[in-house]
Amino acid sequence: MLLDYLIYGASLANISVCDLLLFRIRDAYDILHHLPLSCSDGQNPPYPNAAFDLVLQYTVFTSILDDHIKSNLAAEMLRIIKPEGIILWYDYWLNPTNSHARGIRPAEIRRLFPGCRFVFRRITLAPPISRLLVPLSWVACALLEKMRIFNSHYLVAIHPATVKLDKINLIA
Repeated sequence: MLLDYLIYGASLANISVCDLLLFRIRDAYDILHHLPLSCSDGQNPPYPNAAFDLVLQYTVFTSILDDHIKSNLAAEMLRIIKPEGIILWYDYWLNPTNSHARGIRPAEIRRLFPGCRFVFRRITLAPPISRLLVPLSWVACALLEKMRIFNSHYLVAIHPATVKLDKINLIA
């Protein structure tokens, strides 16, 4: 994911990486050894208050089954984001096949980030459907994904301040 952001124009000088898994930190270091990297569970990230314009989380919260840890992580994300910044959330709301994870719906996201504003988009055709249909038809997958009824993930812009989010266009 980090390389994608660099391709999109993000500057190495403006990126910090925090990951729970040491092998991912090592992999990132092997490719981009000038980046500030930290291995942490996210409950005590080594960043000052209001340090970032953008904080990203991809499929993290659904892997945390302890509500207290989820709340701590959300509070830390709010601590390190600038008042005018955005937390970009990408996680699934339903995954009945993985007992080690639990989907998160909008009400829980709102509870984790009290006082924030949100823009929700359901995206990503459910992987079991994709795996079944891709060999047959990419077009069918694209059409089903546009319908959103079979989409398994939420892309959410979470804003801690009162700035209007209606101008944000989340690609969906």
